[in-house]
Amino acid sequence: MTLIKDITIVTMNPDREIITNGAIRIEGSKIVAIDKSENFPESPASIDGDGMVALPGLIDTHAHADQSLLRGLGDQMHWVPFLDKIVDPYLSERSIHHSVLANQLSMIEMIKGGTTCFLSPNADPSDDFNALSEASRDVGIRSIFCRFTTAKEKAKTWVDSLTDLNQRNNKLVDVWVGLDIPRVQGDTAHPEFYRDVKQVCERLGTGLAYHFCSEFEDSVYMYNSFGKTAAEWSRDNGILGSNVVLINGCQLTAGDIEILRETGTHLSHSPVANMKMATGILPASDVLHAGVNLALGTDGALNNNTHDMFAEMKAACLLQNSSKRSARALRPEHALEMATINGAKAVGKTDLGSIEVGKEADIILVDMMNPRTRPQHDIASNLVFSASASQVRHVFVAGRHVLNNYQLQGVSELEIMRKADSAADEIREIAAETNTPLWPMR
Repeated sequence: MTLIKDITIVTMNPDREIITNGAIRIEGSKIVAIDKSENFPESPASIDGDGMVALPGLIDTHAHADQSLLRGLGDQMHWVPFLDKIVDPYLSERSIHHSVLANQLSMIEMIKGGTTCFLSPNADPSDDFNALSEASRDVGIRSIFCRFTTAKEKAKTWVDSLTDLNQRNNKLVDVWVGLDIPRVQGDTAHPEFYRDVKQVCERLGTGLAYHFCSEFEDSVYMYNSFGKTAAEWSRDNGILGSNVVLINGCQLTAGDIEILRETGTHLSHSPVANMKMATGILPASDVLHAGVNLALGTDGALNNNTHDMFAEMKAACLLQNSSKRSARALRPEHALEMATINGAKAVGKTDLGSIEVGKEADIILVDMMNPRTRPQHDIASNLVFSASASQVRHVFVAGRHVLNNYQLQGVSELEIMRKADSAADEIREIAAETNTPLWPMR
């Protein structure tokens, strides 16, 4: 049993209650009680939450966790040379060791920044999913690996693989489909394959994710090739619905937004990476106003260059306010919803995303006794506009205390960082072209 006392609780429950001087009791993997601290007896084993805020664990719905070893190599590149010169060479030449190490490094960064669940949209079929599952267990993070699946692969191969991977006994790990759809010149469409994928996912009770009208070029390509917007094309190919997470959507039209609403399809917004790569601006406030479930994602350490969901929440608000020329286009409360309860809905985990009795105990404690978050006139404002990921002091996942007083409990953070540094020269050699620093080093 774990008792957290004298803490401010941002519950994200249906009434969005904020409880001051509150307490949370955890037994096993569940939250079993929430009330004022005065209603709980003193316990020497309790955590003193004075000066801290409890939040549901943050959910990153667009996290290329396998790309952290490339951090900083793809700067100042647009997406097509970025894919051709950095991502594709890396995916084709990296070792299994590099893949696992990159995921470990990302998982550690996420947990230390308050992310307790992430969706990796394009996990390579050659990845060692057993090793990735063990990495998730050791760090103590929930992982959704979307196995990249193309029409070139025999149906039995990917269906059997998906079935097998989801039958393994690790409650922290799920495997979805990462779907390949046409985006650039030379890509072809495979309508029967898309429908088969959707049917298999529904039969297995799993989901699928894919990048969706992310850039101006792929949106134009879609319309020129098929005479349809991206949402029209996806709808007509049967790959929208409540078990689908679409990534980016920077070129959405009003009609596209309505199609997503009608089909109950989820959308993941990655404002930092979108701005950094100049790919476009999702009309996030319009999407939310229309009733589409909108979550947040960091994209990755390659083109973000972090997995910092606090930075993502702030950027989401600032980008909308700037593009809409309204200081109230996207409020901090909206950003907190996107990072928690909306993310849980997007990944189909209704037992996450809020601090409520009976839900999984995925909880983070943010230390607000910091000059950048004092005084505390407005908790939501301080969390989104002022707080830093470095202020996450404690993290619980399924009741397990995985970050205790800033210290990881399951793995050696220093060992993983040293391994990443050792792999850096090999990784640079894989990339066909990298950015040239403006300043000399000697």
